[in-house]
Amino acid sequence: MKKTLFISTLALSLGAFAHLSLANEHGANLATPWTLPQWNATQSAMPLGDALKGEKLHRDAMCMTCHGAHGIAPSRNVPNLADNTPEYTFKMLLDYQSGLRHEGDGKSAVMQAAAHALSQQDMADLAVYYAQQTLPKTDAAKPTEFAKVDRLVRKGDASRMITPCASCHGAHGEGNEVTPALAGQTPHYFIRTMHAYKAGHRTNDIHEGMGQFTHDLTDAEITALADYYAALDSGKGK
Repeated sequence: MKKTLFISTLALSLGAFAHLSLANEHGANLATPWTLPQWNATQSAMPLGDALKGEKLHRDAMCMTCHGAHGIAPSRNVPNLADNTPEYTFKMLLDYQSGLRHEGDGKSAVMQAAAHALSQQDMADLAVYYAQQTLPKTDAAKPTEFAKVDRLVRKGDASRMITPCASCHGAHGEGNEVTPALAGQTPHYFIRTMHAYKAGHRTNDIHEGMGQFTHDLTDAEITALADYYAALDSGKGK
């Protein structure tokens, strides 16, 4: 039994390593999508992050130039990094490094170049640092203001086979190990990301479910979701 478990664990670890090595050795275009077992193995092997080292790297590597002090973006076109789980941020940096995350408009080039300079320990340090930062508290989104989109978030739309946003991103938009926190996210970045998924330019989510989710959303619904989540408080704010 123990021998079988060891072999299974080893196989998953090698699969995760191959996922990263293929892209690094042969070029970004050959980066293959994650499977859940590969991600679970990689997540289990994630180095223990040091927030103080992550804070120093945030400054020294000039991450703050785009993402702002403490991972709170000064621009509506750049994502907030504060409040995301360390596992999710770690995955995004791996995806940029392997070339799996690309959005078809050249906007990923800066992050791909930045990630190439990072070790996995660096990534873990940054990820833990950002996870410890909190977004400023906002006025919580009120169902009366966002009644239609609130239903989409919580119940989805079975007629279009659209699953509830909350089923993956949490009831408060808090995210988890494989999905980003959406509460307090910058709206222009949110909209751009949704359109990248809809157009098939971004495909680095596990199971590639976002492409299917966004396929039947209207532009008005995407904008409404962006405004909803920008106004939503995850409950972790200062």
